[in-house]
Amino acid sequence: MKSKGSKYTLLLGTALLGFYLQANSIHAATTTSSNGQPVTDNVTPLVQTNKDEASTPQATTDWADPAQYQHDVPVQILGINDLHGGLETTGSATIGNNTYSDTGTVARLAGHLDSAEESFKAANPTGTTIRVEAGDMVGASPANSALLQDEPTMHALKAMNFDIGTLGNHEFDEGLAEYMRIVNGGQPVKQYNEAAMAYPHVKSGINIITANVVQKSDGQIPFGMQPYLIKEIHTSDGKVARIGFIGIETTSLPILTLYDNHKDYDILDEAETIAKYDRILRKKGVNAIVVLAHTGVSTDKEGNTKGNAVDIIKKLYQIDPNNSVDLYIAGHSHQYANATVGSVKLVQAIYTGKAYDDIIGYIDPTTDDFVKGSLVSHVYPVLSEKDAPNVKTDANVTAIVQDANRRVAPIINKKIGEAAKPGDILGRLHNTATRENAVGELVVDGQLYAAKKAGLPADFAMTNTGGVRADLHVNNDRSITWGSAQAVQPFGNILRVVQMTGAQIVKALNQQYDEDQAYYLQVAGLHYTYTDQNDPNQPYKVVKVYDQNNQPLDMQKTYNVVINDFLAGGGDGFSAFKDAKLVGIVGQDTDVFIDYITDMTNKGNLITAPVMNRKIYMTAAQLAGETTKHNEKDQSATQSVTTQTDKVVNQPTAPVVVIPATVEQPANTVQLNAESMRKAGTNNASVNNSLTNLTPVGLNSRTNRPTNKQAILPQTGDNDELSWLLLGTSLMSMTGLTLIKRKRKQA
Repeated sequence: MKSKGSKYTLLLGTALLGFYLQANSIHAATTTSSNGQPVTDNVTPLVQTNKDEASTPQATTDWADPAQYQHDVPVQILGINDLHGGLETTGSATIGNNTYSDTGTVARLAGHLDSAEESFKAANPTGTTIRVEAGDMVGASPANSALLQDEPTMHALKAMNFDIGTLGNHEFDEGLAEYMRIVNGGQPVKQYNEAAMAYPHVKSGINIITANVVQKSDGQIPFGMQPYLIKEIHTSDGKVARIGFIGIETTSLPILTLYDNHKDYDILDEAETIAKYDRILRKKGVNAIVVLAHTGVSTDKEGNTKGNAVDIIKKLYQIDPNNSVDLYIAGHSHQYANATVGSVKLVQAIYTGKAYDDIIGYIDPTTDDFVKGSLVSHVYPVLSEKDAPNVKTDANVTAIVQDANRRVAPIINKKIGEAAKPGDILGRLHNTATRENAVGELVVDGQLYAAKKAGLPADFAMTNTGGVRADLHVNNDRSITWGSAQAVQPFGNILRVVQMTGAQIVKALNQQYDEDQAYYLQVAGLHYTYTDQNDPNQPYKVVKVYDQNNQPLDMQKTYNVVINDFLAGGGDGFSAFKDAKLVGIVGQDTDVFIDYITDMTNKGNLITAPVMNRKIYMTAAQLAGETTKHNEKDQSATQSVTTQTDKVVNQPTAPVVVIPATVEQPANTVQLNAESMRKAGTNNASVNNSLTNLTPVGLNSRTNRPTNKQAILPQTGDNDELSWLLLGTSLMSMTGLTLIKRKRKQA
């Protein structure tokens, strides 16, 4: 009986342990998406970066051999993203390991697209070229487009034969209705400047598709847009093939545009929406599928490709490992990318017309799918006439730009001020290591000045760097024009003065340091020190904040802060601004910046680049050294007071306020770093009492949701599963001990 009992106990323990492991394995392998579809967690497609070493399609050696695809349909996809009305925008473009200078302008872009198409058709006489865009064609535009409601940009796209596009976040800048008006060539429904009202309102011919933007009222896609488009291709030799395009908006839209512009819409999950319409297209027999998605990605010089678009494709594979998506044209992050995720080609062509995507493949007309191995993707720079004299600048597009310039010239060429010296004051493409830039700080200096001028005394000003769009161009005679200032602040956002506590301000500053500092602030009226912390979701924390009089920020005191209405709505994820109480309205940011330059010039304060010392990074060791020096100074001052009472001595400086890390805790609790507080020599009660409404470790401090970088740390486990595990393990252990004891007795 004892022998059999031990065996039964062992069997029972093993069975229970196996039951637990099986249940846990199933749980780990499959979860459910928000639309009820199963998501298989163990499907992880390989990410492989594709090399871009050639600067032109003609110099590329890895195109598929057309001779191998005589029975198939040749297709070329030419794509762009994030044009932002950059009719004449130029700059450097880094693609792979190569950096090209003086790239861009729509006239040069048009010439390069034509050259790429000619090269393709020379090798594939029956081929078809389709031109597409992945959003943000308009918005944050220079004056020659923005002053004309971006209609010159739509005219240029029409002249370049763009056929299909999707929505970016900037298509919502003036409301989706206004964007659809300029797409369709309708008459303005609002009164704009005289030049804009007189500009020709012409239909662009672009089919705008979006699958995941739906009206909250009825779940329908607005303005009659379609979720996908099927393009039927007829070749000159009688072949017919079909290719499907799906349009996708970023789910980050609510933090990227004003509340009134997105409040009527739901933005559905990107991967789930792609999977849904991928299935629909396959049921229709369409298996060659292209996604146009305004979601970011980047490929660095080390060959690493990462970003939201990669995560979306990985999730798509989890939802449907057998999906038929072949190509994903990305946008939004303004960076270069060329990779293959699973079997999906993924590209992004920087921004403002500095580069373009060129993808060539062959569709089997019997399956309506790309022949395996035939699809090749590349990204090329839009080279200047000097660097590519064989590429013709498009005359029609040039005429569109020149016409726009003529119409807005009286406005943009007006002198508004002077700089102390010639040469541009540089912006966000020339950030310091601490994410400061000269023109950004000039902007917030102007906003702080404007608030006080309007009778709304403000302590600080902060703006999102995404709203500071360009360098401030200064002419050789040191003059600054209206157009140069407008290019820096093109949105016309409303500036408001709001009340915030010191703790709320610190929270906003700390929100710069999640998401790899993708979103950060330019600040005026304060300066601060930040240091490292051991949290992959937020690797830095703010530890000292001072006002312009070098006084430490009081966590409980209320301050007046100038922000724009984009930030007031939690834009760029700065949720700390959302609950701030409105004190008053200053005006539009564009007008404020222009007026600031004029006022300073009239007062004899010629415009100069600010000294960028408002964000100071220190290592933990440097910070500890500063604190030690400070304490020694305090001690020395105290001794001096006690030994020299008959002399006037300097009072010790105010104690340093050490702010705990914003690895935030649940509401109404504070977890201070005791060691850092001890080193800082402070036990400031106001710090303890004011830092509330904080978020648990592992959550995004903006959304209170698990971050993509790291899931919430595991808890002690599910009680039911743990009970089975412990019971099974205990029974097996008891059996083992019983057997050992019996053997000893027998011995």
